Order: sequence, then C-alpha cells, then structure tokens
Amino acid sequence: MHAFSTRTLNRLKKTASPAHDRSHRGVLEKTARSIAATIAAVGLTLGSLQAQAEDALTFAIAPFLPEAELMEAYTPVADHLSKQIEQPVELKLFSSYLAFWEATRSGSDFDLALDSAPVTDFRIQRQGWRVIARFEGEVTQSLVTREDDLVFAPDELVNERVAVQPTPSVSALTLYQLFPNPVKQPDLVFRDTNRDVAQAVLDEEVRAAVIPTPLVGGYTGLNTVVTTETLPFLAFSVSPEVRPNTADALEKALVTFGRSDAGQEILESNNLTDIVRANDNLYRGHSELLQGTYGY
Repeated sequence: MHAFSTRTLNRLKKTASPAHDRSHRGVLEKTARSIAATIAAVGLTLGSLQAQAEDALTFAIAPFLPEAELMEAYTPVADHLSKQIEQPVELKLFSSYLAFWEATRSGSDFDLALDSAPVTDFRIQRQGWRVIARFEGEVTQSLVTREDDLVFAPDELVNERVAVQPTPSVSALTLYQLFPNPVKQPDLVFRDTNRDVAQAVLDEEVRAAVIPTPLVGGYTGLNTVVTTETLPFLAFSVSPEVRPNTADALEKALVTFGRSDAGQEILESNNLTDIVRANDNLYRGHSELLQGTYGY
C-alpha cells in the first residue's frame, strides 16, 4: 500500500513538473491564438460581405425639372428599386444643367442614370455605360411664345430674347438646329429648369422659349410655333463599374416596374409612362447633337 502510494505520488509530481506546465500552457495559448485569428478572419469576411451588400447605388437624374419636383417624383421610384434588388438606391440630383454636365463629362461618378438620348449615347460611346430600360414613348421639343404674340416661323425670333436650359439640355441642343446659322440666332437667356423657362415667357421676360412638348399643355397662355423631330424618351443606363449581377437585377426591376400594384401606382401618381426594355442601339448616334458642346 505504501509502495503503491509512493509510485503514484511520484508520477503525479512528474506530471505536475514546471516544464510540463509550461508546455501545456504553450499549447493552450497557441490554440487560443489560432481560434482568435480564425474568428477575426471570419468577422472581417462577414463584415466585408455585409458592407458590399449594403453599399448604396447612386441614381443620377438629369435636371429637366426643379430639384424638389424630381425628388418628390423619383424618391418612390428609388425606394421601389431598393426593395426589388435588396440594396439601397439613393438619388443624386443637380441644381443646374451646368453642374450636371460637369459631373457627366468628368466621369459620371454614379451607378445608374436617367437621361436624355444625346447624353445617354455620350456615356455609351465615351464611358462604357449600357442602356437597360427606358420610359415608353418618344419626346419632342417645342418653340413657344405667348398666345397673344403670334409668331409663325423661327426666323422671326432672330436677335429676340429666347429662354432655354443651358447645354446639354435637349432643349438647347435642338434650338441650335432651329437656328443653324450662327449669325442669325436669337439672344439666348438661360434658366435652370424648364419650369423657369416657360415662366420667363409668361412673365414677358423673353419673347419665346424652347421646352419639352409634354410640358406645354401644363401652361395656359402659350402658343406653339414649331415642334422638333422626335427622340427616344428618357433612358435608364448603368455604369460599367456596377457588378453584372446587380445590373441584371436593376434591369429586371425596371422592366417589371409597372407589373406590381405598388409600381403601377408610383407611375400613375407621378404621370410617368411605363418602363420598357431598351438597348444601346436605340440611342446610338444621338450624341452627335452634342457637337460644339464644351467637353464633348
């Protein structure tokens, strides 16, 4: 009994030696560090994936209407797209066409754009963007005067004050087509939005103006002198920096926009036409209207 107990005690002492304790602690510490490193790596990976998933897409809209009006009309559109693609979509608006064109020609630092045919084609040709959808229909521009100031032809307005949004608004681009002779042009008066342009005519600040034809019916007291040729309606285009699966999700969300009750209500309440499929070919060549525009 005594000998057995002594051997047992000796084994226990050997097991509990300082060298053994140090070795055991080293293994435990190494294991703990390994587990901690693994947890940290997993955390970083999950954090990175979560950040990618939550990165907001920037949706730029050309300033063809006042900023507040665009915000009211297109915030529901952006919110609907966010739900459909499960990724935030935020509006990017501009105070003027000059600010918009500067942002565009310097690289279009946004993800999705709603824009006219000429500038859409500019992005396709110069910046590698692609069209994924458009508002159904076509659009024209109208040269208008007050109804009590009848003008029958554009050449009657040479050297007269005519209001228009700055280039590269479609209104300005088509105005130069109406007055192709550089020495026989009106005295241009620039306003930030088409609403301001139309109001300048009604307030008799100018004799005439060029505005999108759909806006003419919203004002009483305007006379249409001439209407320009049609262009494809506003296009939704996507940046080449957007991941292909995200671009595909955006395209699907747009072309099915009006198929849900919520989407149809958004379109109808904001007087927007249906959103339909489109491609680059429909807009190809329209950037030629930008000839002579600064930065083109």
